[in-house]
Amino acid sequence: MQHFLWVNREALEPYFDLRMLRHMKPVVKLANTYSRRGNPLDLVDMVGLLDTMFDEFPVRDDRDLLISSEGLSGHLPGWPNVKDYGAVPTLMTYLTGYLADRFPDAQVKLLFTTRSSHDWLYSAYRHHLKGQRMTLNFEEFQATFGKAADLQAIITEVAEVLAPLPVMFMPMSDALRHPLGPGAALVDQMNVPQAVRDNLEPVGKGNEGPDDALWAEFLKLNKSNLPDAAVKDQKIALAKAAALGGWKPV
Repeated sequence: MQHFLWVNREALEPYFDLRMLRHMKPVVKLANTYSRRGNPLDLVDMVGLLDTMFDEFPVRDDRDLLISSEGLSGHLPGWPNVKDYGAVPTLMTYLTGYLADRFPDAQVKLLFTTRSSHDWLYSAYRHHLKGQRMTLNFEEFQATFGKAADLQAIITEVAEVLAPLPVMFMPMSDALRHPLGPGAALVDQMNVPQAVRDNLEPVGKGNEGPDDALWAEFLKLNKSNLPDAAVKDQKIALAKAAALGGWKPV
């Protein structure tokens, strides 16, 4: 979705302002810290960091604003000290409260993309195999983090906490049916003319995670006696050889 938004940013620029991870890395870093520690004091700086971001990348008065960054929900469960998405309701309370104060004439809405529990678990597992030295097999990962895969429960909790603010969800299985891909399904929620949407550039699939043979190699490396740097280098080489994920150059 974010790849699609970025590739088509010039065509979409007249209709809404886009903010992504590249615009708000300090805010995401703070969200990650809170998701690991659960200490409200970690959120003290959120307002200042958001102010800085919007001062550096101002929002035009005549445009909608689309923020797309999964990092605002904190770390993906499976990282050290992150068992589930329990931090999300608090993080979304801070974020939406800030946006409501900064843009009092705007309607703040939240849209979560979701996957089936198994698909989410398998995707998260492969992400961690590549991104850290996880040594669990999938069955062990599923037993440890299975409760985190109930994404509907998290969304329901967020909706209850933020009511009456609109909290919506989009199953990825539905978004993938869009002729131009899931990013176009997100753009359909914005005030963009149909003629413009019909001519946006698709980007294909990205960040799908390794196939079975490749993640088996990652697991083998993670369990090896090689130093961390060597494991990292070998996984990067394997991922590159398999053309794993990533965005096409723009």
